[in-house]
Amino acid sequence: MTSIATKNELRELFPVTRNLVYMNHAAVGPLSVRAYEAMRKFAEDQRDFGALHWKQWYAEYERLRVSAARLINAAPDEIAILKNTSEGLSFVAEGFRWHQGDNVVTTDLEFPSNYTPWKYLGRKGVECRVVESRDGGYMPHDVEKLIDSNTRIVTVSSVAFHNGFVADLDAIGAICRRRNVLLCVDAIQSLGAVPIDVQRSNISFLASDGHKWLCGPEGAAIFYVRGSDRDKLDVLEYGWSNIERRGKFLNSSTELLPDSRRFEAGSLNTTGIHGLRAAIDLLLEIGTDYVASEVVRVTTTLAEALESIGYRLGGPKPIRSGIIGAIPPSVDSQTLLRLHRKLEEAGIVTAPREGMLRFSPHFYNDESDVEKVISVLR
Repeated sequence: MTSIATKNELRELFPVTRNLVYMNHAAVGPLSVRAYEAMRKFAEDQRDFGALHWKQWYAEYERLRVSAARLINAAPDEIAILKNTSEGLSFVAEGFRWHQGDNVVTTDLEFPSNYTPWKYLGRKGVECRVVESRDGGYMPHDVEKLIDSNTRIVTVSSVAFHNGFVADLDAIGAICRRRNVLLCVDAIQSLGAVPIDVQRSNISFLASDGHKWLCGPEGAAIFYVRGSDRDKLDVLEYGWSNIERRGKFLNSSTELLPDSRRFEAGSLNTTGIHGLRAAIDLLLEIGTDYVASEVVRVTTTLAEALESIGYRLGGPKPIRSGIIGAIPPSVDSQTLLRLHRKLEEAGIVTAPREGMLRFSPHFYNDESDVEKVISVLR
């Protein structure tokens, strides 16, 4: 950490801690004071001055690209600002130039955002091959077994949304490099909690919303496209902001911008961009290594406490992310919903997912939060 020294100071940055035990960052993360204030100040500026300060708005877009690039070890011109993860993944699935008989490899642990776009490619004669998980996870060699000379893309979630399984992106990326295949990553369940390095992991495409582990607003996402792979995607949306207008609106050029801004076809969510940049900068200030270690420490403490009262974990151990799926001693849908409701009534926010209670604490959660959860469930 840098200027923020104690867990209590961290908790003060997240006012949700005054009201709830919040363990639902895998769904929607609460805003920090920093993100809220950044959006409030922008909203006041637009309220009071309209678009007078539009140049400052555009400067904020570039600051977000710089911060996002720093977070994932990319270049700022490789970052596009979109509205959500699904949009970015669909841009890859639909924008890539497929040929009849090509295939894409994914897994059976994917959220619909990273499954539906690839399955829908069947209409183009593209096969979607699915790695079958075992005991809640899979190994890199399970991915490689499905790769052949017709495989063009491997697409995986960095962290499984329901049980917290962490993909070995370094190993999968190395396989893709060796087999001349592109790697696409749905990073929404890792970005802000589990470090990710697009260079080290040989990632060509990455998409992530800001509203989960980054604790930013909804409607603002980052889309990374490796510079050397940018021209492998056809642009699906055209507008006034992703072309070389050269100061003109009438009879302007239709030439696309040379960098990742070519994927931004119109006006952006400027309010959300202010919030997302502040959210990312807060994590960078605290230190991503510290954030990651605290996420794993708190989640491991919770997992062990749940096991001590008879719950089973639905994902592999050791814990390597901020998500655990906990299976109650008595498993049926009504029991699960009853437990979820009882936790909410006690001010503890979780989510029922795939026959489990999903807990997803963040770095500012602490042992007192874990004790409250166990007290209610006991």
